[in-house]
Amino acid sequence: MVLFSLLSKKLILPISDLVTGNSISKQLSFLEKSQFWTRDQLKEYQDSKLRSLVHHAYLNVPFYRNLFDDIRIKPEDIQTREDLVKLPIITKEDLKKSKGKHLATNIKSKDLVFASSSGSTGEPFQFYKTKASESFLTAAALRGWNWMGYKLGDPYVKVSMNPRSSIIKKIQDFVNNSLYLSSTQLNPEEFLKIVKDIDKFNPDFIRCYPIPLYFLANQIEAEHGSYKGKNLKAINTTGSTLSDKVRLKVEDVFGVKIFDSYSCEGGAVFYECSDHKYYHPAEEYAIQEYISDSYTLSDPEKPLRHITTDLHNYASPFIRYDTQDYVVLGDDKSCTCGKQYSNIKKIKGRDGDILVTPAGKYLIVENFVAYFEWITEVDQIQVIQNRLDEIHIKMIVNTDFTKNTLKKIQDYWQNYIGLDVHVICEVADKIELTPTGKRRTIIRNPLIKLNHGL
Repeated sequence: MVLFSLLSKKLILPISDLVTGNSISKQLSFLEKSQFWTRDQLKEYQDSKLRSLVHHAYLNVPFYRNLFDDIRIKPEDIQTREDLVKLPIITKEDLKKSKGKHLATNIKSKDLVFASSSGSTGEPFQFYKTKASESFLTAAALRGWNWMGYKLGDPYVKVSMNPRSSIIKKIQDFVNNSLYLSSTQLNPEEFLKIVKDIDKFNPDFIRCYPIPLYFLANQIEAEHGSYKGKNLKAINTTGSTLSDKVRLKVEDVFGVKIFDSYSCEGGAVFYECSDHKYYHPAEEYAIQEYISDSYTLSDPEKPLRHITTDLHNYASPFIRYDTQDYVVLGDDKSCTCGKQYSNIKKIKGRDGDILVTPAGKYLIVENFVAYFEWITEVDQIQVIQNRLDEIHIKMIVNTDFTKNTLKKIQDYWQNYIGLDVHVICEVADKIELTPTGKRRTIIRNPLIKLNHGL
């Protein structure tokens, strides 16, 4: 296994980069060194990257050139991260309204990577990355996995809400020693099948959303008492918020620690460190700002809104972008893991509610965002379950939306959820925020109880 890991890192990954035009191997080598930088080195790197980004955005991205001219700011006015406060915070809605002006005019099409956010706030969003920025993010994710003990080539299972259809992705799974399992139907039969596939593969690592993983843990506990695999070293969770209850249950049943992670469009990836004390953002990729708002004042943990500046994506730049997510900061001391990154105690603000049907099928936020992130006619969604046998899907739509779009969406969700539920898809003028200003994508009447105690 050590030899295969070495071959994966020194031979297979560089060859893959050569074939695909990526630079993951090069960036991973850089990040393995930069993780030991001092705070001053990190800041110097960020400031240098920021100056280049701002200069590029003003010259080549109409959205930012118009913005800078409107507020009478020149690129040379932004020299360090402290200068970012001179610029307004940009929202997803601002970029959606730009109608193509957010895309740089000097990036060749062969260097563009089309992307879509998960839309966990109920606002699907399409944009572009460069191959270079995508490579850097992938390398940062690999480094985050290294913190939980993973080495390239180690066998792992990924449980996702999306089916794997791309031939290239399937080849990558094979080369990476990965088993990809698709769980589009969250019901006992599906959980049982996934458990059997995991047992047969006997992985070193598992990656999954928190809620499906919790259901899998309950399935394993009911069938066997605990997970019987001998090789499992750690579990990585991502997507929605990882609650203490889910963490404790999964770690107890699987017998290993969870290393949670967080990512968003335009932002750095955050990973729990090897000492399991804090999340650390990949600050080589983006500048993070944390600001207070009404939600901060209403919550005893004092969460701060996460504002990000992407230092590497020159295709669709994100400068002072509002992620609509919240974090709770740790202390300012150096983490015991030795890394000098910011210390993040908790990730908050990611929707984690669950719907349930009379037949016992579960629906989570990832079910809906995986579908709607590619429906460009819909700008925002909210899914509400007030009764066990009725689910409302409210949509804010744009001018491309038609009756045929509505019928396609209605037919899909009625078929997917099942005939035991009346599915109502409707166009809405607006979607209300909570009293603290947060937006919830999934809302279940608390009187509708789940069987697993969540």
